[in-house]
Amino acid sequence: MLAAPPSTSPSQPGDAHTCPSTRQPQPPLKRAHTTTTPTEQTTTTTTPSPPTKRPKLAAPSSATANPLELKPLGNLIFRPSAHLTRTQGLGTLSTLPDELLLSHIFSALDGEDLVRAQGVSKAFLGWTRVEGIWKGLYIERTRGRLHRWHGSWRASYVRTFLLPPSESSDGDEPLPTSLITTPSHHSDVLFQPCLCAAFDPCRLFRSNTFVSNIPRISGKNLLPSDLPQEPCILTDLMTTWSAIDPTSTHQWTLPRLAQRFPKTLFRAEATLTTLPSYKTYHDRCELDESPLYLFDSEYVNKTRFLDAEGKDLGLGGDHEVPLCFGEDLFGVMEGERPDYRWLIVGPTRSGSTWHQDPNGTSAWNAVTTGSKAWIMFPPSLTPPGVYVSEDQGQVEAPLALSEWFMSYWDYALGTYGPQGKDAALRDRMKVGICREGEVFYVPSGWWHIVVNLEPSIAVTQNYVSQRELASVLRFMRDRPDQVSGFKRPRTEQDQTREVVEEEDCDEIVSDVFERFVQGLRKEHGEMVEKALEEIGGMKKAVSSGSGSKEENGVHGEKSRTKGMWEKVKEDQEDEGGFSFGFGGKEFEEDEEGGWRS
Repeated sequence: MLAAPPSTSPSQPGDAHTCPSTRQPQPPLKRAHTTTTPTEQTTTTTTPSPPTKRPKLAAPSSATANPLELKPLGNLIFRPSAHLTRTQGLGTLSTLPDELLLSHIFSALDGEDLVRAQGVSKAFLGWTRVEGIWKGLYIERTRGRLHRWHGSWRASYVRTFLLPPSESSDGDEPLPTSLITTPSHHSDVLFQPCLCAAFDPCRLFRSNTFVSNIPRISGKNLLPSDLPQEPCILTDLMTTWSAIDPTSTHQWTLPRLAQRFPKTLFRAEATLTTLPSYKTYHDRCELDESPLYLFDSEYVNKTRFLDAEGKDLGLGGDHEVPLCFGEDLFGVMEGERPDYRWLIVGPTRSGSTWHQDPNGTSAWNAVTTGSKAWIMFPPSLTPPGVYVSEDQGQVEAPLALSEWFMSYWDYALGTYGPQGKDAALRDRMKVGICREGEVFYVPSGWWHIVVNLEPSIAVTQNYVSQRELASVLRFMRDRPDQVSGFKRPRTEQDQTREVVEEEDCDEIVSDVFERFVQGLRKEHGEMVEKALEEIGGMKKAVSSGSGSKEENGVHGEKSRTKGMWEKVKEDQEDEGGFSFGFGGKEFEEDEEGGWRS
């Protein structure tokens, strides 16, 4: 069942730490509508890299974000008679609140029924065009595959499953009903996804008032011990990478990657997709309030191809780990180590919502194409709009990046930003832009949110060095239920199969701390004993509670109603990850890429 759109949702265990601070008043929703010439002022610098020409950031198209021309409920004050669209168009159903209409009426319909219902009235048309409903139906029907994209989830579902083959070809002519508008339909529930899809968070970083307070330093001769205690942007670390070499056939652009690996499946949130299919989606996802983010932890294994000299000609051979991040103590666990590296691809507006990196690790993120805006909060300060449970196992935050920016950015910037009014809170929030050829460093425990300012490709890795070893050991010892990403040992049969998805191995999490310590003692005995002494040994000390939610740094209110698509994902995760059950007919992909019952 799908829930109403605007809201927050708990993240996976292991993503959060409770941070002591004082509850702050929630800011009002503020929206700006103008953009200015891109300028970035840097207030904190160390060793600046040579100046480079900064490309102009392209704003995403929002022309089709609200194709029905829906209006927010408050606009009824200007056109009182428009309420008849709802009351007469829904009949007796008009007595139900919009949230209930979405979660219990229209979300219960299948695709065929939604198509039939759209002809009842303009009010019905509005409810049957909710992209979140069609997204869930499409992914359920395809068993989690993103195959053919036709500009929206609704059009993709209709053309793939409902139209006859002669009419469901690759052509992207608008469906007949796509030209109908309902400007007299007023609903906050229906308007919110359109607002999120149309909102351009990138404009916030194009403004000539934007000030970066994250330093840029050269990483050329940097050692692990030289890394600062706070986030920074490192230059001169990717100069030998073929992934950013414009003269190399292995340069990472989405068209080139799609050409190199046309049939390999990659994970993009709740879907598996090939790069050609993802590129089609990537280039035409204006209606999606939260564009799919390709985030794949097995990209090296999936694309590995060794030449006669044993060199990897896949994606793993296109980049290398910078020297300053070379120490990774999770390597002692070999094949059972947790997920630690990801290929990241996404269009403008896509990105990751508020989180802390798993298992207490630090991370680096190298941008090979595009640019990314980073907003950071220290471990001791929970970001505005984020709710952390008392046991630190659940985190709730706005589901869509644009929703957080619309609701909390002005407040966060004015309170914790480089020009905050209160000197005690000023500069607590770190903001900056990591551009092509630069590497962003994320210290252990720091909260962060990332948004693509333009179509971007990056590679990221989480790691454990001597610096954060004590923190990681404490996390694994004290929060075993939140430890994530560890693998089952692979059998020989597994090695011969194409790796599509790796899942957490819950049955080995209970003793993973002990096995990690055992592995460290074999290779780094003195180091691990020192870290264990720092955290008080192998056994967790008994404490007397962690205080109230206010003491734990909760800024945001607890979740409103969960978003539609996120509710689908949550329901599926409760059943064991992104698996989809089916009732009635079953559909499978034929050899030519079509779907048949």
